[in-house]
Amino acid sequence: MEMAEIARVLHERGIEFDDRGLDWAHATFSAYEADIRTAIRNGKRPVLVELRDIPADIRPFIDVIDHHGQESGHLPTSLEQVLARLGVTSLTREQTLIAANDKGYIEGMLDIGATIEEIGRIRYKDREAQGITAEQEAAAEAAIAVCESPVPGLLIVKLPHAKTATVTDRLSNFAGGPGYKNLLVECPNEISFFGEGKIVEELVRGYGGYCGGNLPERGYWGIEIGAEPGRETIRQFVIGVAADNFGRETI
Repeated sequence: MEMAEIARVLHERGIEFDDRGLDWAHATFSAYEADIRTAIRNGKRPVLVELRDIPADIRPFIDVIDHHGQESGHLPTSLEQVLARLGVTSLTREQTLIAANDKGYIEGMLDIGATIEEIGRIRYKDREAQGITAEQEAAAEAAIAVCESPVPGLLIVKLPHAKTATVTDRLSNFAGGPGYKNLLVECPNEISFFGEGKIVEELVRGYGGYCGGNLPERGYWGIEIGAEPGRETIRQFVIGVAADNFGRETI
């Protein structure tokens, strides 16, 4: 939803942009490389919004807007950065909610005093912006019904698609779900984790991938991976770390 709002603002102001609607696993520099290098050769200075794996040789010729990875929890959201670059000093209520949702999810919206109606609307529009279908929503319900909890404080859901918001929204206390402290979602070609910031940081150190959220308190992590035994290695790693953290907290 944040990217959709950025695109709306740029379009409204007549600013040229290219948005290919990539998900997190594929939002990389290489997806736009040819166009970026062409723009630079033509004397332009591209602004890259939330693209990973930017090579060092290109950085002197571009500007980067992001708030993920090492910057998680430390910088304004990309929407806020884009608006500031355009000279906007006051966000609308909707933009404030979008930014809070992108950085802190439901908890982030609650922190700024969002109403139940506002949270429900933003989460619905966020899933809509992701192109989530009714079939994917139903598949998430079925997957949650048979989720696992191998250790206290950790849920594992095996999802037949990559739209993890269908799971996180349903499990949240706000949506009437049981809530979760830590959540691992296994998709066909991707694994995602949502929960404690210290586990996110350990996953990044151990396996790379991407991360975001309101770190170092809480956040999310993901990596594109399809083949075993790598998937099982990550699964066992998360189970082990979650068990260790739960044990320390209950002593």
